[in-house]
Amino acid sequence: MASSGLSEEALIFQGRLMPVIQIQDLTKIYRSAAGAVTALDHVNLRVRKGEIYGIIGYSGAGKSTLIRCVNMLEQPTSGSIKVNGQEITSLNETQLRVARRKIGMIFQHFNLLSSRTVFENVAFPLEISGVPKAQIKEKVTKLLGLVGLSDKAGAYPSQLSGGQKQRVGIARALANDPIVLLCDEATSALDPATTDSILALLKDINRRLDLTILMITHEMKVISEICDSVAVLEQGKVIEEGLVIDVFTQPQHPTTRRFVQTIIQTDIPEHIKKPLLQRGRGQIIRVSFIGDAAAEPVISTLVKKFAVDINILYGNINQIQDTPFGMLIIECLGSQDNCRLALQHLRRQGLRIEVLKNVE
Repeated sequence: MASSGLSEEALIFQGRLMPVIQIQDLTKIYRSAAGAVTALDHVNLRVRKGEIYGIIGYSGAGKSTLIRCVNMLEQPTSGSIKVNGQEITSLNETQLRVARRKIGMIFQHFNLLSSRTVFENVAFPLEISGVPKAQIKEKVTKLLGLVGLSDKAGAYPSQLSGGQKQRVGIARALANDPIVLLCDEATSALDPATTDSILALLKDINRRLDLTILMITHEMKVISEICDSVAVLEQGKVIEEGLVIDVFTQPQHPTTRRFVQTIIQTDIPEHIKKPLLQRGRGQIIRVSFIGDAAAEPVISTLVKKFAVDINILYGNINQIQDTPFGMLIIECLGSQDNCRLALQHLRRQGLRIEVLKNVE
């Protein structure tokens, strides 16, 4: 989230911790001759001002339906959706057109008008809103500079790379100064290097404009790169949600763990785990580090202070945005009392401890 340096009390007073998007008991049921299909099943979400909120799930989880309900491209079956305090499910067509101007959206396949230049594509929503031409020119020129396409104003979409097309889409989505930016699989059609550049741009826009971003994806890497919070969707239900660092380091649901495992090895590989647990020399412990604790010399401290020997059996260190975290599997060799004191010390340091094997 864009940082202001203010206390939490001040942020609450300013409304920054209040939800800009508030979804309550959202349900969407598609009905056909073949029967009813529940795409969303009583979904509840709160997205705070200035937050980048990610929604992840496998194909068919309901992600696209959810984000299309937020700007009412899909009509919910039931439930409440408030954007900046306004209940959008109760708006008539005229009111909805006005409300949508403050809900920008970028798409997986760009949705650019092929007969219009880059400048004209970005200008299009401003023209629809009746903005004077002089103001349109000033605004579009500024937006093209923001997304790094000042030199492409006269080019047509067919002359652009995929990443450049998505930058045009982002500039167009920002044209009406939205309160919320919705991203529908905005990077899934791009190669890895271009994906990184688009994510960096979205993060920069979030910080510069204090813009709330709601993005859906099936790639956990996208979540780890720029999101503050994440919700995991499965069969139309939110099965897990929270701060990204918490969900990554302590995934609770099997589906979440599968997503996390795609980019981070948090579990011990079975071919390593089995021989570890067959060892009989000492107590085997999993130690999880988050934040500053990852840089502390905890192992050497245990050896010096508690008269134990520590054998490092397995480990890794990762980073989620600016927060390092890691995991070590260690073997504690020494008296039972000394090993117990060593573990107590680790817990006092704020480390998560899991005893995988006690020596009888």
